[in-house]
Amino acid sequence: MTAGTAATVIIQDEPQTHSTDASLPFQPRRLTPAERSRRELFVYQSPRNNRVVTIAGILNLAIALRFEFDPSIVAYVERPRRIRLTPKQEIDLSFWTRDRTGQERYYLSVTNAGTMSSTSGTVSIRDRGVLDEAAARHDLQLSYVTEREITSDLGACAIAFELLPHVWAYRQLTSRTFIRHHILGHLTNNTTTTLEELFKVVEYPHDSIRAVVAAMVHDGTLRLVNYVAGNHAVTLEVRRA
Repeated sequence: MTAGTAATVIIQDEPQTHSTDASLPFQPRRLTPAERSRRELFVYQSPRNNRVVTIAGILNLAIALRFEFDPSIVAYVERPRRIRLTPKQEIDLSFWTRDRTGQERYYLSVTNAGTMSSTSGTVSIRDRGVLDEAAARHDLQLSYVTEREITSDLGACAIAFELLPHVWAYRQLTSRTFIRHHILGHLTNNTTTTLEELFKVVEYPHDSIRAVVAAMVHDGTLRLVNYVAGNHAVTLEVRRA
């Protein structure tokens, strides 16, 4: 179920219009020119957030894609706020999320090197106690996402990267409601199905079916069964609550 196009774009400058959602309690901090020149910048349209997100660094991109395809998440914000470590040193929190129950969480990405950028240069974050104390002073609880954790789950990241362009295509598809109805009807009498089977029973173009399947995975209606990115053999099942 390959995408055929890159799901993200690396750019040197942020968009002139910084995409935000006024209904959320946080807005992504705009990166400075110096920050944009020092780090890889990934910009993409997020269906989960219904806005353009701007992600600094490959580790944060992998985390963002995890949130993008987590159906329990209703919104995530990159660089939602800063916390003060010392009187002269602040760091960005990597993400804020809100799930379907209304619970909100803050995340900090931790590289293998154990360092990250701060307002006064590079800071070592090997001592989690310092971070926990800083978070407590700001009355929040941090969840840490390590580079090692993300590296061990690169398969899920690759799948998200592959599916995202199909989800974009879904949003432009005028026949999406009809295709979705046919897919759900087929699954009424089948516990699982394959993409090849859907091509046979749903009389719409294959690219359109792929787009709807990807969107149904994205919104949590369907689940991919033991899928590996780039594989043309796709098995699907209805996701159970």
